[in-house]
Formats: sequence, C-alpha cells, structure tokens
Amino acid sequence: MGLYIQVHSMHGLVRSVNLELGRDEDTGGQILYIKYLAAELGMLPEVDRVDVITRRIIDVDYPGYSDLVEPITSKAHIVRIECGPKRYIKKVNLWPYMEEYTNNCLKYIKKLGRIPDILHSNYADAGLVCTRLAKILAIPQVHTGHSLGKPKMARLGVTDQNFSEFDRIYHFSERFKAEQEAIDNAAAIIVSTDEERLHQYNLYNVDISDSRFHIIPPGLNSLKIYPPAEENRTAENLVARGRILSLINQALAEPAKPMVFTISRLDYRKNLTSLVKAYAFDRELQTMANLVIVTGSLGKMGKHEQLLMQEMQSIVDAYNLTDKVCIIKHLEYETQVGEMYRVVHDYRGVFVNPAFHEPFGITILEAAATGIPIVATNNGGPVEILAKCDCGLLIDPRDTKAIARACKKILNGNDQWSMYAQNGLKNVPAYYSWANTARKELQIFLNILGNRTVTLT
Repeated sequence: MGLYIQVHSMHGLVRSVNLELGRDEDTGGQILYIKYLAAELGMLPEVDRVDVITRRIIDVDYPGYSDLVEPITSKAHIVRIECGPKRYIKKVNLWPYMEEYTNNCLKYIKKLGRIPDILHSNYADAGLVCTRLAKILAIPQVHTGHSLGKPKMARLGVTDQNFSEFDRIYHFSERFKAEQEAIDNAAAIIVSTDEERLHQYNLYNVDISDSRFHIIPPGLNSLKIYPPAEENRTAENLVARGRILSLINQALAEPAKPMVFTISRLDYRKNLTSLVKAYAFDRELQTMANLVIVTGSLGKMGKHEQLLMQEMQSIVDAYNLTDKVCIIKHLEYETQVGEMYRVVHDYRGVFVNPAFHEPFGITILEAAATGIPIVATNNGGPVEILAKCDCGLLIDPRDTKAIARACKKILNGNDQWSMYAQNGLKNVPAYYSWANTARKELQIFLNILGNRTVTLT
C-alpha cells in the first residue's frame, strides 16, 4: 500500500475549483500551493491517498466551502473539519478553537480507519495542530511556514510599547508559540527560498544550518498560465479576453499603449500606493504606458481595503490620471487571470511587484512564464526568482523613482524587453513546476520514513 499523506491548512478557504485568489489575506498564493501540491502528490505511484484537511465553512457570503469531502483528483481530496463558528472568520481569530479542531481531526482519522504516514502542516495554526497530532499518533510532521509571525511583526513596526495593541489583532503571542513548537517538532522544514531560511527563521530558536531545512519552491500552474499563441485560444479564453479588453477600452484614453501592470490583493503590505505614486510622479512613464491594477476584491470590501482603494484613487484624481489608470476590482483566477497576463504580453507591458516584502512571488512566476518582463521588490523571494530566471529588474519598493526608472528601462528598449520576456518563457517552466515540487517533497517524506527513493527530474 502506498503512502497516506495529510496536508493541513486550517483557515478553510481552499477548494478544488474557482479559487478565490486574493479575496482577502487568507486567499493568497498559499491556496494555490495547497491545491496543486496535493494534486501532484496524488499523481505519484508511491502515494495512495492525499487528504487536504481544512476548516468547514457554512456562510452565504462564502459559498463552496461546506462539503465535507471534495475531490481534487482520484487520490486527492479536501476534507473539511468542524471548528468554531459555522461562518467564515479570519485565521488570525481561530486560536481559541485549536483543541476542538485537533479532536475533530482525530475523530476523522478514527472514522477513516487509517492513520496517516506523515503530516504536512502549513502556517502556524496548522503547525500547532499537526504537532499535537504527530505526538498523539506517533507519526512524523513536515512543516511549511509560508510566512512567519516575527518578521511580520517587524514589518508592522511593533515595539514593546505597542505590542499589546497589535497582539489583540494578530494574536502574535499564540502564533510565536505555535511556530516554535512546529519548528521544534518537525522532522523537516520546507522553505521556498534560501532567503526565507536565512532571514525569517533566524528570528526563532533554531539553527538555520540545520539539515532539516529543505529549499523547495512552489510550481507554476501551467494549465492556466502559458504563453500567448493563437492556437491556444479557446472559446473561454476569447470570452475572457473580450471582457478584459472591454474594461481597458472603457477606462483608458489610449488603450493600445503598453501597460505597467500588477495583480494583488488590497493589502498595505503589497505597497500598491507606491506603484501608483511612481506612475503619477513620472510624466515620461505616463507617455509610454498606462497603469493597470487588478485587485482581488470580491463583494463588499473591508475597512482597510476601502481605505487603500480610496488612497490610490485620490492620487489618480490629484494628478488627472483618470484616463491613464485602470483599476479592475476582480478577475476570476480560473478563467480570466491567465488571459489578463497574455493581454499584457501582447501589449508589450511590464509586471510590477512592489511589495515591502514578498515571501515568494507566485504572480511573478505567472507573469514571467507568460512572457512579461518583471520589476520586483528586492525584499524576499523575488531576489532568487530573478537570479535564476534573469527575467527582470529588482527595485527598492520604498523608492518610487526607482520603480519608475526600472519600468522605463524595460519599456524603452525593445532588446531588453524581448530578452527578459524570452528568459521568463524559457526559465520559469524549467525551474518551477508542481510535478518537481511534489517529487522533491515525496523524497523528503520517504527519507523520513526510511523508505526507498524516487527518481527526481
């Protein structure tokens, strides 16, 4: 019998279709990681079963997260566990329900009649749950932090004086304890980049040269994200392209110009206002390109999202850029986002990730794999992506002039635009695939369990 792997991601906003990427802070690139890793692990002959364990949500504003079991593939499923209130609540507010969640996971395992061979926890909350399950069941845990609390606290400007204020919102006290317990218990710790190991885990009680650390980056969703080509355009693609072009043509005075483009959820940490300012402050860039921003807004925006949108719009209005800037509130990830990238490529645009810190940067992979040159923050995962793929330029995200200069440098030179575009098309699929991610993780699982090796590509 093959391996039974449980992948834990507690917050609940993960499903097999129509992923709501960017809807809020719980639907970042990690939901892609969970789905595609589970699917690829389930494709491997050494694996018999993969369960993605998450929280069940019954909420009219969040439909599609209530089925107790939902298939991803024939061997991979999403299993939803009762935990706390039925409605959706953010994962930062789930700490009071850890014991209930753990007990219900144990009940599920007992009902299934099969103990997992290994637990793969994601984020601090699932890290704590899997630490408890691993000790009770005497099975190994592998942990992926994705983003850690102590670096986040530093980026938020938390001090001893204001810690209690931030702790009420983000529950840092519980999070730090859970992260340290997961680090201490994990048989292996998976990081996406070496920067994550060196500059995030160094804030915890762990030797960052520990052999338990393994660098395994996420992959690329090549079924949805692929280079522009007329022969690849399905009826669905053409419908998506028609909607995108309609939005752009209605908003922009000169819609045929290249685009300075980004796609990001509305979050101050993503630093979208600096991108808007970089464009607003540079008349030369305005003559060269339009600015197009796609946010993850779906339904009613929260208070902070509304404030951020108002802030961006006020800059646009103050500099009379209404017909040069297009803000698209939402595109469906499964059906429209890939086509959006292909439109930006066809208009010879540039993709910008101006985040203050980017743990990895899946949108950078997606844009580069579609043949769009990149301008990205020099803080976090983009440093390693661009070093491997040579598909763009790094910038200081706090320097609006540097953001504008990098965009102009790429847009000004046809040779440079083409070089970065071709490098992305060639190198991203070579370095980043979910199949390789799954095989490398499986090798770690088998090594921990003392089993045979698998062939890696």
